[in-house]
Amino acid sequence: MFAQASRRTRVLLRVALYGGLLSVGVPLAFSYVMTRTYPPAELSRPPREYEELSLVSEGLRLRAWLSKGDPERPAFVIVHGLGDSLESYLEHARPIRQRGNTVLLVDLRGHGGSQGALTTLGGREKADVTAAMEELRKRDLARSGIVLMGHSMGAVAVLLAAADVKDVRGVIVEAPYDTYRNTVAHHAKLLYGLPPWVPIIPLAIAVTEWRAGFRADDVDAVAAARRIDAPLFAIVDGNDPRMTEEIVRHVYDAHPGPKRLWVAPGVDHVGAILLPEYWSRVQGFLDDNGL
Repeated sequence: MFAQASRRTRVLLRVALYGGLLSVGVPLAFSYVMTRTYPPAELSRPPREYEELSLVSEGLRLRAWLSKGDPERPAFVIVHGLGDSLESYLEHARPIRQRGNTVLLVDLRGHGGSQGALTTLGGREKADVTAAMEELRKRDLARSGIVLMGHSMGAVAVLLAAADVKDVRGVIVEAPYDTYRNTVAHHAKLLYGLPPWVPIIPLAIAVTEWRAGFRADDVDAVAAARRIDAPLFAIVDGNDPRMTEEIVRHVYDAHPGPKRLWVAPGVDHVGAILLPEYWSRVQGFLDDNGL
């Protein structure tokens, strides 16, 4: 009888151990994936058209490259996505610079040359975009307003930063997600085959909120879009399984207008710039809205 009780105790201990691993260890592991940073092996120097700046956002130093243009034209802030850095967006900036606009490229926290131990998929990165806008104002380069241009995670940061800000005159976003909770659930299914009802997903989000110091419910690009007065240009990458047309339309439909939507055919995530009509679409939006 004692041997049987001992075996039962060992089984219960194993169940408790494995249950603890599932309820704590797996969400913690997912949280580390969700907050991973992307510092480069080596930093590059800015091209001669740019000067390197150091911005401060919530106590973190951010790397930024500034190309000054005509202060009577709107200034642009261009923001990258997850796992990327400002160097990847020099080509996006080139035609804008050629129009005579000031351009500020920013490494979001935990990316490129910027400080930061955690990323929040656009949530706290909102403050990084706000710091970039404040730098333009401080240098008297935003007297004609600011245009924000963001991609993927950077698109969400831009939308959050633009809400209720009066000197934002235009917002261009490619592949934004709708809400933090929805995108985590969507990617869990897309990458790992997990259905949205699995308890691991809300547990992982809760752990991430605790580790990164933010509220997942505050990272809501749809709610932010409702509070943006400036014209919106939303770009869907036609072959993107991550931020599909349906997801981007949640953001687009919430915006009160004026606005336009372009589904870029045949390209994957943030690949619209590969299409020859990309710049005619962007510049048409800018011209039609006096930007």
